[in-house]
Amino acid sequence: MTGISEKELESTNHDFDLGIVGFKYSDLFDAVKLRELAEKFYEELKQENALLHKSLTEYIETGGAAHEKRVESNILTDSAPYLSRFIGKMFGITKERGELEREIQEQSPLWKYKFFVQRRAGKKYPAEKVTELNEAELTEALREFKFAAFDETLVYDEELAIAFVTNKLVEAEESLTKNQEITAEIQETLNKISKAYDKLKEKTFGKVFERNIIEIEGVGEILQVKAVLQILEAWSAIQFHERKKKWYAFKIPHPLDYQNLVHLIHPEPKLHNIMRGRERDMRRRDGFKLTDERGTQRDALAEVDYCLICHERDKDSCSTGLREKDGAPKRNPLGIKTEGCPLDEKISEMHLLKRQGDSIGSLALVVIDNPMCAGTGHRICNDCMKGCIFQKQEPVNIPLAETATLT
Repeated sequence: MTGISEKELESTNHDFDLGIVGFKYSDLFDAVKLRELAEKFYEELKQENALLHKSLTEYIETGGAAHEKRVESNILTDSAPYLSRFIGKMFGITKERGELEREIQEQSPLWKYKFFVQRRAGKKYPAEKVTELNEAELTEALREFKFAAFDETLVYDEELAIAFVTNKLVEAEESLTKNQEITAEIQETLNKISKAYDKLKEKTFGKVFERNIIEIEGVGEILQVKAVLQILEAWSAIQFHERKKKWYAFKIPHPLDYQNLVHLIHPEPKLHNIMRGRERDMRRRDGFKLTDERGTQRDALAEVDYCLICHERDKDSCSTGLREKDGAPKRNPLGIKTEGCPLDEKISEMHLLKRQGDSIGSLALVVIDNPMCAGTGHRICNDCMKGCIFQKQEPVNIPLAETATLT
């Protein structure tokens, strides 16, 4: 809509008042009014956080030249949520912004469960041991416990429901182990375990629970929590090692084979020289249209979780590139320079805000260096992936995450 005049906006009834008093939509196309609107934001920031306002003002006045990279990142990631709230108010989408944030945060148990599976359950029960476990019994015990103690998870899909239950139990375990004050939330979890056992004594859960109580060292409430967690450990280890469910918690990055980056098949057994990509990997280009399926929100959040948020340690090579000691860009085994994003886009910072549930703040950090991000993401390049800190295994799918943030 660039170039549309105020009169044209009014004549087509596309103009409207913004949520900031004294401003309307057409002002966004007026450089003078746009500056006044920006000043309104800075005034609000000063009232809410004077110290951050001072730091942001200094950053803007110097163009960031007076700040080292980590300080710059901190100023911007601290300021982004304030800008996000201002934009929400400006367009009257504060409620929707909050709903989206809750929707993203609701997925958080998944990534904690992934850690539980791969760092705890999978190690306690390695692949050679899971064959000794009774999967059917564990599945039934877990099903009974989930419905008896955590019926609120019925609104979730199975993966999120299991993740939610596991997360509650791990939080209770940590609190009891560290002798912390028992909060009302932790006490509720402990009560749920007791009530579930009383209800399921004669059921499969009760039998497995009692067996675990005998096996595990400890007494009191911590013993009860560990007894239930052992059911989850054993069941999760089976699923993880046998790959029966295509859950995010069970996905592990594959190592990179630079001589076999494109998986090829031989469609004609008698003509071995004929090779092509797998059908599921094929995607037809159609001009400049976005032909990628984008993936779900959970797909994008999985990539954000996989990211190490490297900017906090000056390791965000996806943005700045991998460098030799003399500053020259490193080359990967194919001889390709790993220079990172040609725009120096703040990728790690984008992921940090997305992880916190703030999609508008996440997008704001992108457009600082890449105001034309509607044309990047899956449409153009993957230089950021080539420069990702994961050089020996599957890199973070940054284009997918960026496109999801824009969407």
